[in-house]
Amino acid sequence: MSFSALTKPQQRVTLAKLPPGRVLDIGGGGEGVIAQVGGGQVVAVDKLFSEIGEARDKAPAANWLTANATQLPCANGSFAQAMAFFSCMYMPNEIKATIFKETYRVLQPGGEFWIWDAPMSARSGVFALRLQVTLPNQKIITTAYGVRAKDQSAASLGDLLQHAGFKTEVCSQHKYWFLLKACKTT
Repeated sequence: MSFSALTKPQQRVTLAKLPPGRVLDIGGGGEGVIAQVGGGQVVAVDKLFSEIGEARDKAPAANWLTANATQLPCANGSFAQAMAFFSCMYMPNEIKATIFKETYRVLQPGGEFWIWDAPMSARSGVFALRLQVTLPNQKIITTAYGVRAKDQSAASLGDLLQHAGFKTEVCSQHKYWFLLKACKTT
C-alpha cells in the first residue's frame, strides 16, 4: 500500500503572523513551520537533532534547541506564547500531560498555547495527513505527517490542557485536523 493511499485528502492550513513576544515551538524540527513564520522570535525545540538540522536551513533566523519538552532548559515565564504544530501526534500519550505542564511553567501569565493537530484512533494502525500550509508571506509549504496511530482528539488534548492549568479558549475542528488555543490563567 502506498503512502498516498494511507493519507487523508490534502488539508489546507493558513497561518497568520505570530503574536508579539518570544514563542516556544514544541516539536519544531522537520519543516520548521512556526520558525518560518516567526523567525528570530521563535525558539524551536525538538528532541531530535536530525529534525532540527532539517528545519534550520528553512528558518535560519530562528533559535534552535535540542531538548526533551518534558524538561525544558528554560526559566519560568520565559515565553509569551507556545505552539505545537502537528507535533502532539508524535508524542506518546503518557508524556503529553508532562509536556503540557512544562509548557505551562515556561509561559508568562496570560500566555497562550496553540496546538494544531489531528484526531486519530489507535484502531487504524497508521495515521497519515498531507498538508498545504500557507504562511503569512504567501509562501506555500506542502508536507505530510505520518505516525503509528494512537487515540487522540481535540477533547483529549483539551482535558490534558485543563489538567495542566490552561483554560481552552478556542477549539476549531476541521474534518481531519483541529486547532486549540489555551491560555495560562495565572
